[in-house]
Amino acid sequence: MQEAIPIEVRAPERALAVAAVGLALVVLGGSVYNILPLLAAGAVDKLGFSAGQAGAMSSVLTFASGVSALMAGAWVRSLSWPRGAAIALGGMCATCLAAMPTRGYWPVVLLLGLAAFLASAAFSLGMTVLSDGRESARGFGVAIATQSAYQIAALWAGPSLLRLSGLVGVLALLAIPSGLGVALAPLLPAAGRAVRTHGAAKGLARPATVAAFIGFTAFFIGAGAYWTYLELMGQAQGITAQQVGNWAAVAVAAGIPGGVLASLQGNRFGNLRPLLLACALILAAAALLLGLHGATAFGVAGAIYYFAWCYGVAYQYALVNAVDPTGRAVAITGGCAFFGSAGGAALAALFVTPHDYHAVVWIVAVTICISTAMFAVAATLHRR
Repeated sequence: MQEAIPIEVRAPERALAVAAVGLALVVLGGSVYNILPLLAAGAVDKLGFSAGQAGAMSSVLTFASGVSALMAGAWVRSLSWPRGAAIALGGMCATCLAAMPTRGYWPVVLLLGLAAFLASAAFSLGMTVLSDGRESARGFGVAIATQSAYQIAALWAGPSLLRLSGLVGVLALLAIPSGLGVALAPLLPAAGRAVRTHGAAKGLARPATVAAFIGFTAFFIGAGAYWTYLELMGQAQGITAQQVGNWAAVAVAAGIPGGVLASLQGNRFGNLRPLLLACALILAAAALLLGLHGATAFGVAGAIYYFAWCYGVAYQYALVNAVDPTGRAVAITGGCAFFGSAGGAALAALFVTPHDYHAVVWIVAVTICISTAMFAVAATLHRR
């Protein structure tokens, strides 16, 4: 078996190749979740699913992704990385291909749920590969920026694919890249850096690691509430659906420079100070949404929010990686994101009314403060 050595002490060319494969795994693994609106729209328009069925399908896919991320903590440091990547990407390709001719509701949901499960496994492995880099914040920043760029391109091309080739075209957007990605699996080392193999569960239960998990989950509770009600918040202010869509695209695009900035900045200012900056920016976006109305204020607030989101999440991953002695926590945080997002949407549903979505903004503001405080606690406990 190939010797497991940290990325930073390999030859520079080898380290770059490994990081590139990790980045590919993150982008391909996140693709199912990132184009979930297209899958739901295709199921309704082309397969005749009802809106309720499409919503239930989205919930199944999100739940499957979260379970897969939690399970990744058990295998990501023990299974051969090339084998794990090949299984995840190859299985994702196969299930998407199998779903193309399928028409029944439950067969489609089960196949896409399995695709989401395998995609999340690829994402968790890719993030673990990047976590072994010398400055993990740089790798995470590039990954988040690249994911945002992929999401914009896919959502832009998706409606045309649906119109020209139906849901088959959208599934091909998942199947073809993941199938090609299998060829990259042999470039990975057999394993990553040396980590604790015994007592991993106890290591993950350390107070600093648990505090970081809570901080990550709290952030995505707010993110889930905001993303779920983004369009409805705009419409409640009298903004047209087209304007909301345009500004949403601008907001998502604003996340790309946020990830790029994290990559360029690296660990120059540590992990906690960038998280404090991200918190301040998100609170500014919330204040803008509460204090002003109109398309411009709505769009600027969204751009600030997504810039801070992509900038801050890179350092959230980096801090989780820093306080974790097992090397498994980064893989598990995907589960925190999926379940936190689902919880945020459900929490906001308890407080919103058809014409008043201020509760969403308050949830965003409160959860980002809780998240930042918990990461500060995690950093303090780790130092001690």
